[in-house]
Amino acid sequence: MGNIEEGRFLLGEKVKISLNHHWAKGATGVIAVPPDAVNEMFEDWNDGFYREVKTTCGEKRFYWIKLYTSQLDADGDGPYEQAEIECNYIERVI
Repeated sequence: MGNIEEGRFLLGEKVKISLNHHWAKGATGVIAVPPDAVNEMFEDWNDGFYREVKTTCGEKRFYWIKLYTSQLDADGDGPYEQAEIECNYIERVI
């Protein structure tokens, strides 16, 4: 399993959060479908598990990740079992 195109991941693909991310550094998980509550807030999920978000730096792709180990965010809030993470901070686990 695995799409080798840069910045593109598949549903169910195992991933790791980059050590350069502002939180969840080094955490591992799997590309997943967001829970219903998240889908109700943001209806623009492509294929059900990623979305394109307009930012001040241009459009960025974000994926929903179910973390294997719950994580505290950069402010110490949480722990969170799932998160939306920008694709530039996601690495494949091979």
